[in-house]
Amino acid sequence: MKKILFTLIALLFITTTAQAQLFKSRDKKAAKTEYNIGSVPVENKHVVFREKIEAPGLSSAQIMERARAWYGKRFVKPTVISAKILKEEKNTFEAKSEEYIVFTKKLFVLNRARAYYYLTINSYDGGCEFIMSRISYWHDDENPNGGIRYTAEELITDENALDGNTALKKKEGKFRTKTIDLKEKLVEGLKKEINK
Repeated sequence: MKKILFTLIALLFITTTAQAQLFKSRDKKAAKTEYNIGSVPVENKHVVFREKIEAPGLSSAQIMERARAWYGKRFVKPTVISAKILKEEKNTFEAKSEEYIVFTKKLFVLNRARAYYYLTINSYDGGCEFIMSRISYWHDDENPNGGIRYTAEELITDENALDGNTALKKKEGKFRTKTIDLKEKLVEGLKKEINK
């Protein structure tokens, strides 16, 4: 009888410890490589994402034409809330956009924020540079009290979003991952359109 009781207590202890470790690992989830240290670049104290997109054999004019076509298809409702072209020149295209980033979407639960950002595309023969900058957020925008506004610098930099350089903080981490995901989707969409 004592052996059975001892075995049950040991099993209960092992199960409880394993569950505690599981919950602890979920709470202190290590950042994936694409969200880890260095994945949010800062220039002159501002978050600025830059990507070079190669397009061998295409002229600057061809690339800009395709970039404008991509913009015309991607930046329309319901994908975006609003988008406005600010500057169109021979080799440069600049626009600002507002769209939702969704953290949780379940039955009766919708947690999202408006993301605002500027997009610049500079073309040259054989490629272009994608720049996403001046990023800010409006969280809980439907709140009668007005919600909360943040800048990317307040939330998603390494100093503010990472705990010990490897774990994402809860609030800051969700903004960081969704912003990086948005940037990646934009880059992939532009790359696909240019190199079709």
